[in-house]
Amino acid sequence: MGMTPFRRHLSRKVEFARDAIVTLIHDRKLDTGDRLPPYSRLRDELGLGSQTIAAAIGSLCELGVLDVHDKVGIFVKNPAGGHLAGRTVAVAVRRLVGSSYAAMLAGFIQKQLNEQNCRCLTFYQTSDPELAPYPDLGEFPGLEQAAAEHRFDGMISLCPLSDRAVRYLNGCAIKYCFIGDDDGRTPACGVLIDVRGFIDDARRQLAQAGCRRIVQFCASPAQAAQRRNWLETVSGCSYDGGAAIARRFLALPPAERPDGIVSDDDTIVSGFLAELVSGQAGAAEAYLPLVATIIHDEIGERYPSSRMILYSQNVEEYARMAVDLLLRMLQGQPVESPVEIYKFKELPRARETVSRVC
Repeated sequence: MGMTPFRRHLSRKVEFARDAIVTLIHDRKLDTGDRLPPYSRLRDELGLGSQTIAAAIGSLCELGVLDVHDKVGIFVKNPAGGHLAGRTVAVAVRRLVGSSYAAMLAGFIQKQLNEQNCRCLTFYQTSDPELAPYPDLGEFPGLEQAAAEHRFDGMISLCPLSDRAVRYLNGCAIKYCFIGDDDGRTPACGVLIDVRGFIDDARRQLAQAGCRRIVQFCASPAQAAQRRNWLETVSGCSYDGGAAIARRFLALPPAERPDGIVSDDDTIVSGFLAELVSGQAGAAEAYLPLVATIIHDEIGERYPSSRMILYSQNVEEYARMAVDLLLRMLQGQPVESPVEIYKFKELPRARETVSRVC
């Protein structure tokens, strides 16, 4: 099937007007038979000329979204017709190196945006996150130019951006929302995942269970440097990194081995425990520290150890929080708090496990 003339030759202004009208239908929850504002008001609200508005409405009529009745008005025919997106939201993603979590979060954000009738533009960081923990827009190919050309209405970043990048987005009048760990640099808007609260609570639980040599696993030296004042750190990366930590601990004298582990990275913990179990097969007394970690509600990991204090996190929930927060700002709705906190939830069976094994 060939493309219609309207869809083939739309100028950028007409595309903008068409998207804005689709956004208006979605934001105002207009349904079949509802009347749109007249041409003159659409022209004033969008700041575009009459010909541009007319071309956009003509395109939407051809796609079956609108119906124009002469001397009566413009009416919604099918709000879902043409499967058109209204707003465009950019998503900046840290380079996906051994991180199923980042890919999962990016996927859920795209899902939430699509459900809210938004188009998603994804940009990936090409620089090494270890060398650029706070990247500029230029480290996401195409992002800075897209912002300058106003090709998107708002942006969600899965990694903390540099101060320069945030100033640039503000200068382009682009709403920006961060989602990620609380690293002490409170963003103007975003969803902060309360890793510090999780680590503090997990450490308290481990201490109450009798652990005296408690360490936390971090995914990278940069993350370890940020968290060093929270708790002694050990760096690893991905599943293999966790296995390497296990071999390192097994090489230590028993009296020097950590007896309590805290980690919000389930992949490192999985590699660590799998290596401990396989590396001590048949041992009379196996070394198995008490581990406090998280499981994803979406996956429901199973660890090869019963010595666990488990907390849950729902990645889709805080993806939804970030999308809802950004869209409220784009719609001009009041926002009680521009920064929302997501807290891990301790699983009820965790306390029973601790009391049984310690």
